[in-house]
Amino acid sequence: MNFCVISPNLSGCVSILDCGVTYLATYINQRTPHRAFIWDYTFHRNHWQRYVRERFARHRPDVIGITFTTLYEPYVRDTIALIRSELSADIPIVVGGIHATLKPLETIEIEGVDIVVKGEGEEIMADLRDALESGADLADIGGIVYRDRDGRVRETAPRPWIADINSLPYPDYDLWEDIETYFYFLGQLWLIGTRGCPYNCTNCEELPLRHSVPGRRYRVRDPEDYVAEIRYHYDKYKDKGFRMAHPFDPVFPLDRKWTRRFCEAYIAAGLSDKLPFSIFSRGDTFFVKGPDGPRFDEERLRWLAEAGCREIRIGIEAGSDRMRNEIHRKQVTTTQLREAFAMFKRYGMLTIGYNMIGGPTETKEELLETFRLNRELDPNKPIFFIYQSLTHDLDAMGLTGNDHATGAVLPPRRKVRSRQDQATIQFGEPLPSEHYSKNWLMGFQYLCYAYFVGKRVLRCVAQQRHVFFINFFNFMRRGQREGANTKIVFAYFLSASGDNLFT
Repeated sequence: MNFCVISPNLSGCVSILDCGVTYLATYINQRTPHRAFIWDYTFHRNHWQRYVRERFARHRPDVIGITFTTLYEPYVRDTIALIRSELSADIPIVVGGIHATLKPLETIEIEGVDIVVKGEGEEIMADLRDALESGADLADIGGIVYRDRDGRVRETAPRPWIADINSLPYPDYDLWEDIETYFYFLGQLWLIGTRGCPYNCTNCEELPLRHSVPGRRYRVRDPEDYVAEIRYHYDKYKDKGFRMAHPFDPVFPLDRKWTRRFCEAYIAAGLSDKLPFSIFSRGDTFFVKGPDGPRFDEERLRWLAEAGCREIRIGIEAGSDRMRNEIHRKQVTTTQLREAFAMFKRYGMLTIGYNMIGGPTETKEELLETFRLNRELDPNKPIFFIYQSLTHDLDAMGLTGNDHATGAVLPPRRKVRSRQDQATIQFGEPLPSEHYSKNWLMGFQYLCYAYFVGKRVLRCVAQQRHVFFINFFNFMRRGQREGANTKIVFAYFLSASGDNLFT
């Protein structure tokens, strides 16, 4: 059977190189007798309907899967409508991904959806395709919601998270037809050494995901095998624009011994002087217990630097300790952030600072604290996301309702449906607030970018001079030709293009 999995990214964001989709299609191809293809809209959004028709005629799928990210709900619906109205009224359509896992009963009600996968899709889809091919009863396949022959919704027993992620094959990024275009815009490849996250931050989907499927959510790969995979991709793509590895693990250096083993293996593989890497961390990750309280673990940072880590990505989230720790429940102090950023600079690390503005109950003064803290920490690449909590219940977590300052009851958030209002990862509709209007917050976001982007542009121009403007023109022109979102393309120009990747 031919299985086509769709990444319906019509947002114009050039970074949606979905790891989960890649693992799923690779697993089907390498571990089953079936064949999988990836259909990706990212660089075809101006003609996506024609793209789907052409791929449908070329690959002749027996089953179609769609990854469902909440932000892209209109794109999922439009895709299903196109398939049902023009291509096939009865081909099985399977929907998976974070939104489907967290809201399976809501997802199965979308017209045209036959089956919803809850959790990780590799093993479920392998069993599901066998059953669809043989006509077997779907009731015996754990981890799905489906409609039976009478049209009734059925939910099978939950299927645990995959216990041994070391057993999965290396993802095959050649399945993305536009992989070299991704390298042009990103210069990086997303890689996974862990699945899940052990922390309880409320501004992340990991907390509800942990409770949606049984089994251990946070799992870690063998560090030597992880390095072997990175070497595999480097050998494959080093001449196609692969300039930096990006382990997409939310707290990469969390385990001290694991970090040391990874760094030693990375050096032994000959990658430390060939392929720099960028990691996610937290403001408190490098702190360990000492006789006088927590102290910064400088040795761990030195291992990373010696192995070739050039960039560390940290969630600042907010300048206010109340917002960061009471609302987002990050449990990271401003003091820890200050010391961590100072140490990163001492070791020549570039930094990306992630900020979440417009969170529940946040005030204007607290937003200004975020601006001031970023100015003090001075990350090389500060990012300011609009807070968008789309798949977990803020009321259930005690994060909405009565405003902490005024006591006023906040109005419900409008659910975005139309494509013209659809958000991207960075830009979206703010939560309602008693402290400011939606337009005020969006204006504040642009003010932050104007200030910090201005600083970054001046820094890059000082180092690159006229070359900066030549690269800018070529990069933006390529983005326009590919139909990408201009704001996102500009953001990736400043962070990933040419010498900007390491500035």
